[in-house]
Amino acid sequence: MPDSSAPLDPVTGLPGRAVLEAGLAPLLAAGTGNQVAVLLVGLDGFAVVRDGLGFDAADELLAGVARTLGEIFRDRRPVLAVLPGDVFAVALPGEHDAVSVGELAESVIAALGRPSYVDGLGVGVSASVGVFLTDTRKALPAEAIRSAQVALRRAKELGQTRWVLFDPVAGHADAARYRLACGVAGALASGELAVAYRPHVVLPDGEIVTSLNAVLRWRHPELGELRPEEFYPLAETTGMTVALGRHLLAEALRTAGDWRARFGDAAPMVCLTLPRRMAIDGDLVRVVGQELDRNGLAHRHLMLCTDAPSLLDDRGDLLGSLAELARAGVVFVVDITGLPELELLPALDVPAPAVLLTGAIIDALEVDDPPEQAVRAIRQVVERAGELGIKIGARGVLSEEHARLLFGIGVVVASGPYLPTYPTRAEAETWVGRTFPMG
Repeated sequence: MPDSSAPLDPVTGLPGRAVLEAGLAPLLAAGTGNQVAVLLVGLDGFAVVRDGLGFDAADELLAGVARTLGEIFRDRRPVLAVLPGDVFAVALPGEHDAVSVGELAESVIAALGRPSYVDGLGVGVSASVGVFLTDTRKALPAEAIRSAQVALRRAKELGQTRWVLFDPVAGHADAARYRLACGVAGALASGELAVAYRPHVVLPDGEIVTSLNAVLRWRHPELGELRPEEFYPLAETTGMTVALGRHLLAEALRTAGDWRARFGDAAPMVCLTLPRRMAIDGDLVRVVGQELDRNGLAHRHLMLCTDAPSLLDDRGDLLGSLAELARAGVVFVVDITGLPELELLPALDVPAPAVLLTGAIIDALEVDDPPEQAVRAIRQVVERAGELGIKIGARGVLSEEHARLLFGIGVVVASGPYLPTYPTRAEAETWVGRTFPMG
């Protein structure tokens, strides 16, 4: 049985993790073969209540959640606890299956969504629930809690206000992802995150390098080289995205500054795509200016790329930052997936002289006999871009034939796997100030 002398949380009146594990141990050791359920309940909108109404109101809400959970599970002999991060835990002995435990999770979500009155306001918080259902002969307390935590994280990633049952196969994959996410800070400190460079070339022959695109690669000691799309989303979960973006900016501009000092106007422009959380950061203008000054560069020596969804992200003022940086001379390129995203540029007054087509619209042409519809889709973008005075490039070009086909439609610049990626600054430097011979 849980230790009744253990200290209780002063707000909720519930014990903590140690008591939860102690309460789970005899349930899991019963040897009956019954299914023990562990539910972790995370409050999705709690920070809004705390920031909007203050700590006293937030504490009142937490106490109310504890009372509600106690009422829901009153007749089920639960072990109730509160964990760090405003997560509530419920361990239930007895006969359970996926259907019955799902009904319980749904009842928790519904009950917590109903308003409770705090400072005269009817406050409701959405909840996500992670569920671990285990045979009593197979699990340890810490494993059961950790598995429910993985399921809770998945529920939040899927959009919140839902429950997810831990699946061993998917759960172990998720756990590996979260472990990788926890290693981002250490990788940055140890130098495992390095900048690689891929050229943007002028079509059709690709002999002229217009810029070198700088990207972060994670040289993971166990998993090999990881691309940005594999670890940027993980960095978002641990708040490391801005740090990665600043590292990329600093390293790329240090390289650009050195090349310009040594090669003058023959040095190609360095282009980089910032992770979205940094792109929308309110400090972007100052950070960019600071790094340019540190490396003896003018704003016109930098090309920044972003994507269309970032322009619409309401967490920051990317459009304001773009306008200010563009007035100072920074060149902007926007990745787009088709005509609707191109139309965002004039609608939002985005100061981008060029766009890069990417994704399915480009992939559709890399076949022996590309469908006319795919060709027509790109041609429409090219024609509209011409009306707007915007140059068209393509990202993700797979072969020289692919590049020639795109050039025939009107695409003038290309980058992609058919061009080499230089894993180090020193290797990229071999082409600075020179033409790039194809074949």
